[in-house]
Amino acid sequence: MTSRAPAFPLISATGEAMRRLGRWCCVCAALLAAGCATYGPERPGEKIYRDVVFAAPGGHKLRMDIYVPRQSKPAPVVLWFFGGGWSFGSKGYHVNVRDLTTAGIAVASVQYRMSHTAVYPAQLEDCRAAAQWLRDNGARYGIDSTRMGASGESSGGQLAAMLAAAEGKSRIRAVCALYAPTDMVELAQLYSKPGRLSLVDKFLGGPADQKLDVAVNASPLNYISRALPPFLIIHGEFDGVVPLEQSERLFLALTDVGVETQFIVVPGKRHWFRLDNTQFAEVSRFFQVNLKR
Repeated sequence: MTSRAPAFPLISATGEAMRRLGRWCCVCAALLAAGCATYGPERPGEKIYRDVVFAAPGGHKLRMDIYVPRQSKPAPVVLWFFGGGWSFGSKGYHVNVRDLTTAGIAVASVQYRMSHTAVYPAQLEDCRAAAQWLRDNGARYGIDSTRMGASGESSGGQLAAMLAAAEGKSRIRAVCALYAPTDMVELAQLYSKPGRLSLVDKFLGGPADQKLDVAVNASPLNYISRALPPFLIIHGEFDGVVPLEQSERLFLALTDVGVETQFIVVPGKRHWFRLDNTQFAEVSRFFQVNLKR
């Protein structure tokens, strides 16, 4: 199934860009403040393995939380990457796809290095390390890692898309990207301000005009090919942080090369929202279809 989104105009990068930056900082601050306080107990029908160490680059231990449905057969798995401008956030906060366990799908919520610890491509390397760790060890946790998908919101959505680009559809079988940046060059320009590093600049390792090659390499739009798996793209109609046009361009590029793609524009929503029951049902169906045997 392929849904076509309406066209939306480009938004100028002046005062509006700074308002976007302020909104993004507020979102990131909320993520940081919430932190691990949002961890919830196991629910009926699931088992949680918390703080499983999967890598330690430079001695920096990285952990994941694994939510596994209690069932007799191994479950497919979706890697979840949180948002927060690559600067803030927690694997335990706002796991938007956790309820996939009710559909027989495991969820691995992954902590990756923040930009103040390491710059791109360290974050993608961490995501790939998490995927490989699950391939090597998932069976011990009741996971069939041959059926793996990826999902993330905002900056985590960018990482989910880049993971699929790096690994291909034989290893990452489906991607659900929620209000994700897809063109880092354009996003960096949107937030650019002389004498001040934006969250995008910090992710790239310096001012974007000096890190253009990194911005290009970090942009999912530059990796469009038939080697990509199916995508489900979700974005709020009035997103004031990551322009809706970024998801629209990804959708059009994927459909142009024949990648199965759905695009859902959520009316009235801005940046960073929880999926309602109807939206989550679509996400669940998408992964059930694409992660089946």
